[in-house]
Amino acid sequence: MAGAAMYNPHSILLYLRPTRLIYVSATGRYSDVIPKVWERLFRQLDDSGLYESIGRGYGMAHDNPLDVGSKNCRYDACVEIRSGIEERSLPEFGITTLPAGPYACRRLTGSYDQMRSTVENVYTRFRPLPGLCFDQNRPVVSIYMDNPNNYADQDLRSDICVPVSTVEETIPSRMAANF
Repeated sequence: MAGAAMYNPHSILLYLRPTRLIYVSATGRYSDVIPKVWERLFRQLDDSGLYESIGRGYGMAHDNPLDVGSKNCRYDACVEIRSGIEERSLPEFGITTLPAGPYACRRLTGSYDQMRSTVENVYTRFRPLPGLCFDQNRPVVSIYMDNPNNYADQDLRSDICVPVSTVEETIPSRMAANF
């Protein structure tokens, strides 16, 4: 996706449902913190004996580097909490819910390391479909489809999901009187 705008026909519109997640957070330049925070999350999952009990991975990029500065970007490395795991048995993790709503999503294939630049650049390269705009109230979400321990780098899949909402159109005053 480097150098290309993110819009149709390479994107699809999905509604992501609220999903309970455990997470570890980091702040800094996305390209620097993303690999470190995922390593920390997996180490904590291994140490707590929960690695085999986790579901799909989610990365949540909360900030536009152009607005807050790249050193102040917040990122959460998250995994699904599978049923049967007691939240009280997860004291070393944060617990959150994936923000539900419509997202413009694009499937990427290849090394997860190479996908980091997509997260960092999505704020400047994303072009919404007509009638939609970037929803600043929800994070950009990366959904990691495959466990990198079980697949070759070239076969890994990730969906980059940009939160969108409808553009609020103003009604001309002469038309407003007709409602």
